[in-house]
Amino acid sequence: MLAFILAPFYVLVNLYIVHWVLRWTGCCHRLCGTRAFRVLFCVVYAFAALSPLTGFAVQEPQWLRHALKQAGNYWLGWMLYLVLAVLVVEGLLFAVRRIRRKDFQQMQRVRQVQGGVALVLVCAVCLYGMANADRLRVTDYEITLDGAGEDMTVALLADLHLGYSTETAYIEQAVQAVNNMQADLVVIAGDIFDNEYEAIPEPGRIAAALASLHSTYGVYACWGNHDVSEPILAGFTWDTADADKDDPRMEAFLRQAGITLLADEAVTLGNGVQLVGRKDPSRDKKLGDDRLSPEALLEPLDPARPVFVIDHQPKELDELAAAGADLDLSGHTHDGQMFPGNLIMPLIWDNPCGCLQVGGMYSVVTSGLGVWGPDMRVGTKSEIVRITVHFAG
Repeated sequence: MLAFILAPFYVLVNLYIVHWVLRWTGCCHRLCGTRAFRVLFCVVYAFAALSPLTGFAVQEPQWLRHALKQAGNYWLGWMLYLVLAVLVVEGLLFAVRRIRRKDFQQMQRVRQVQGGVALVLVCAVCLYGMANADRLRVTDYEITLDGAGEDMTVALLADLHLGYSTETAYIEQAVQAVNNMQADLVVIAGDIFDNEYEAIPEPGRIAAALASLHSTYGVYACWGNHDVSEPILAGFTWDTADADKDDPRMEAFLRQAGITLLADEAVTLGNGVQLVGRKDPSRDKKLGDDRLSPEALLEPLDPARPVFVIDHQPKELDELAAAGADLDLSGHTHDGQMFPGNLIMPLIWDNPCGCLQVGGMYSVVTSGLGVWGPDMRVGTKSEIVRITVHFAG
């Protein structure tokens, strides 16, 4: 429904971008003002702007659907920075016109310079963002918890978003990075899938790569809000019957990958740590399910032993701390993924990304391994988090 509401706005924004680019290029060279150039530009632009819709509509053949989906994911990022460029340039031109009162010819020259700089910057930022999304980093945190126990290393992954933007080699690289940590525990904090199981490239090979993850106490995961089966149009999910959203292939994939799913469940690891995996509230709402409160989930556990919680969305931090959690492991935010989104996240989440102490509990939120929507990262990073846990007792 939201996609339908925003569709007219999307059309108007793209029409204005076309108008602005043609106006700017027309100022630069007379060849760019010819009918042939304008028609060619409009055809290419229309293909890019319609790629999210065509990728949604085209079902077969799979290679064409995959190509259109990838094109649509890239286009959404390019469009964001084109819109920002237009706003900045037109704002500066308005200011120059008001302050300096330049004549028409002078304004054309200003438009040439500002428009040229803006388009070069758009290209540079987008190309950087595309390359940066595939650059994997390892982020380290050290925390000290009350109680007795041996130090342990926890590898935290989240937001793999296995789908049209996934490269099998990238997942294999991430697995190797985790194995190099020699972690005691590997945790995947939700959004393993990207709504469409069919979008996963080489699912058998990716499952085999994940099955090769090594750790002392195992690999555990919780569900995220995208771990349901729903078609996606330009980042917006298309509603289907509740029965169709719970795709059994997703759980089968996790079993094949040797990943233990915890859905409002707890296990005690070999070192005595109690590990709890929470259901995701957004996923449960779509499936007509409910998740337990922090109090109800943690009450049966031994308060003398450490409690680690996997919760896809970093919500209810105060409630989890009050219920006795020592470490909360989350993802979901992507740290905003693309500027200026990273500036907005602190307004939405108490811990948008990083390590934060909440009462007697630590909250660790990763910016994620994969991407959602635009296949870019600007101002953020794709990461695996390594947490060294010390015990004070």
